[in-house]
Amino acid sequence: MYQVLIVDDEPMIREGLCSLISWHQYGFRVQGTAKNGKEALQLYQRLKPDVIIVDIRMPEMGGLELIHTIRETDSTIRFIILTGHADFTYAKEALVHRVDGYLLKPLDEEELIPLLKQIQVDLRQRNTLTELLEEDFQMKKDRFITQALTRSNTLSKDQFYEQCKVYGLSAKSYRIMLFQVQQSKELTERELKQLERTLPNGFVFTNPKVGVILLNEATEWERQLNSFVQAKEGYGAIGEAVTDPLTLIQSYSNALDLLSYTFLFKESTCLTNNHLNINDIEKKDQDLNLEDYVKKLSIMVTLGLVTSCRDLIQELIDDLIDRRYQPMSAQKTMIHFYSMVVNKLVLHDPKKLTLIESLPFNPSVIYEQSHIYEVAKIMTNRVIELIHLIYSESKTSTVEKMMELIDKQFAENLRLEGIAELLNYNAAYLGKVFREQTGEYFNTYLDKSRIKYGKIYLEQGYKVYEVSEKVGYKDVDYFHRKFKKYVGISPRAFQKQQILLQNLKQSNIQ
Repeated sequence: MYQVLIVDDEPMIREGLCSLISWHQYGFRVQGTAKNGKEALQLYQRLKPDVIIVDIRMPEMGGLELIHTIRETDSTIRFIILTGHADFTYAKEALVHRVDGYLLKPLDEEELIPLLKQIQVDLRQRNTLTELLEEDFQMKKDRFITQALTRSNTLSKDQFYEQCKVYGLSAKSYRIMLFQVQQSKELTERELKQLERTLPNGFVFTNPKVGVILLNEATEWERQLNSFVQAKEGYGAIGEAVTDPLTLIQSYSNALDLLSYTFLFKESTCLTNNHLNINDIEKKDQDLNLEDYVKKLSIMVTLGLVTSCRDLIQELIDDLIDRRYQPMSAQKTMIHFYSMVVNKLVLHDPKKLTLIESLPFNPSVIYEQSHIYEVAKIMTNRVIELIHLIYSESKTSTVEKMMELIDKQFAENLRLEGIAELLNYNAAYLGKVFREQTGEYFNTYLDKSRIKYGKIYLEQGYKVYEVSEKVGYKDVDYFHRKFKKYVGISPRAFQKQQILLQNLKQSNIQ
């Protein structure tokens, strides 16, 4: 539907023209009316009509002056003059400004209709040509952008910058935004193109991937694209800003790299370098201390600490995110982590093997997850099930759990302060409760457990320094002192004594 603006200083003429013919029947709609050229000029600037039907003589600004003013910037708008003066001078000037018709009042609709039909045909042809030209321009621009993003153009530097001006790509800074959404490439392109028609400082491209070039700040584009990503429950990625269009590929590559980390983040996230601390690679280059996480979780499971287990698994997940683990590496790490925890629990208490085996674990479930938070959820639920299974028929008190922990993991670096922190107890208070129920200080109970197992290892023929390490004493001299304190003799003397007793037993049997 083409838009018409009617301009005449006589109200009856304006109203009469609006109802003279069925405008819709001929593909037109009266968009507005004005009583003089000055008012019409303001309406033209706001409404951008396709056709203006205008009187010549009007107060403030006449029709010919209006036509002359508009023609200075708009060569495509169509004019029809409607006047009560059959003056050749007016007609001649109208021809100079390429007016489509010169009609005299009173207007006969049979004169207006053929003129409108011809204008409609011309406008259709013009629009078709415009669309073809725009399509050709868009194709060339798309090709130019694709070549810029892949560094495949053969233009000289000066030619490249000149083409940037032609396609409106001159700016102070450039950023590439890419998308990963669960819909077709065609639909994504169509929806982004709708935004492009209404927002400045952004250009949609479709190759190699669908994305947007953001020029300068482009804050409204960012807001709209964030909303787009959230609505699609997908991911977006904005590459680093570059100041030279020749380096667009850097921003594109950065955005592409960011999209490879979507596994680490929840859906509806628009990733930037800030999400991955790209500028701080210190932590990434350090080895992940998985053994420390394994040790802590095995203690928590032994103590039955559900909340602490959940928090520790989340801490490990955050660590993997900070280190920018790729999906496969993160999944493998979490599977390995769980296996190490299970192995440690079984190593300290072989009786737990039967219980753990009754809770089958299929690693493929981890590989099926689309992001790491789902992996964390599965792992947390798994560990909670493990705790419930171990303590399903038990009403073990906190102190009893601590005694079991010492009995099973005496070789670990167990400290009352660390256990109290896990249990959310005051260390002094927990130590007092432990002593009241066991009759021993925590460290004394730990030392006696270590010495008890140390005696067993010595009887099995291990060397003294080996036994020291196996029961948790890194300093063999310290082990000597502790052993002598509780047994009364040195580890070596005890071992010789046991060998002698064993030989005597064998002699008596014979």
